[in-house]
Amino acid sequence: MFFIHKRHAVAIMLLCTIFISGCWDRKEINDIAFVIGLAIDKEEDNYRTSLQIALPGQSGSSGSQGGGGGTSGDKSWFMLSNTAKTLRGTSIESQKALSRELYYAHRRTMLIGEALARDGVAPMLDLLTRYPLNRLSALPIVTKGSAYKVLDTDAPIEKFPSEMVRELCFLNMRRPRSLKIFTDAILSEGVDPFLPVASTADNVPGNWKDVKTNIKLDGIAIFKKDKLIGMIEKTPADALILAMGEANEPEVMVKVPRGKGDVFIKLNENNSSLHPHVENGKVTVTIELYAKGVMVDNESNYGDLRDQEMKSLTQALHQKIEDDIKEGIRLIQKKYPADILGLGRSIHQQLPQEWKKIRDRWDDIYPDVKVIVKPHIIIENVGVINKPIGLQEEDIVHD
Repeated sequence: MFFIHKRHAVAIMLLCTIFISGCWDRKEINDIAFVIGLAIDKEEDNYRTSLQIALPGQSGSSGSQGGGGGTSGDKSWFMLSNTAKTLRGTSIESQKALSRELYYAHRRTMLIGEALARDGVAPMLDLLTRYPLNRLSALPIVTKGSAYKVLDTDAPIEKFPSEMVRELCFLNMRRPRSLKIFTDAILSEGVDPFLPVASTADNVPGNWKDVKTNIKLDGIAIFKKDKLIGMIEKTPADALILAMGEANEPEVMVKVPRGKGDVFIKLNENNSSLHPHVENGKVTVTIELYAKGVMVDNESNYGDLRDQEMKSLTQALHQKIEDDIKEGIRLIQKKYPADILGLGRSIHQQLPQEWKKIRDRWDDIYPDVKVIVKPHIIIENVGVINKPIGLQEEDIVHD
């Protein structure tokens, strides 16, 4: 009887091994090339992809200097660039030049060259969204000129230039455009996509010693479906992002109501809502903008910021924000007609019956849509002092 139970126990244990698959599909870290950044360009009829690949042995070492933190000044990454007739072909060519398998799951940014963006990004999106290791949470960014030049900057403050671009995007917007959001905007009705624009810049004047190349955000790129149609400079671009309620603690420079100089107001909290109205075929959309502000600098000779002067300053702030947003809207309605604010989507969501009537003509209607901007901003704090520092009472201008 004992031997019978023993045989049963052995049989059960052997059956259990069926469910123990082990590490049959394991990949050793020494056999993988971690792609942390990607730049895609169009060169005549060919595509160029430039991969920024991490060197784990160099990362985090002591004595790191410049170029992303490599030991004794060596970089913690290297670039691998190839051209081919197709995007997939460039990846195949890159793999031929590597002794490790390319691994894209750690890539969090992808830079798109201006020429490729104007030609259309649909082929790129198909490749990047079809394969599951290409994360949809990665941030696409358009570059002025060639993308590989931005990816290959020194960017000494971060280990990898690709990571610096990502951090800049989060400093600029609370919810940066991911690959998923960008693709959804291309496929959705009543909204057009946009992306941030990055460019290179020297960290100090060119005649200084030890000049390094850096990266900066330089506005937004406006798309119509999958093609770039124009770029908007930073000031109107920031105003449009504020109108979306996506700005990350923006600062607004306001000319004082009286006297000379400017004050700077930081908007710590901001959100917005769109309210469409259609009457007799005429479309009007009201943007309600709500924010709380803090004065961070006073470079003027205006007042001691008591009740009446705070009211005047708040009105001046409202007018400044309204003017900036309207200028941005003028650009995306007349110069680069693309509905990046989602005015059409607001009609689709809130007035679906009206949207059915105008959806086929929206591209013709959109440039003439009347947009009303209504800021509602409260300046909560002016700092520990009211009066401008360094001025005598007789030099201060009051209401």
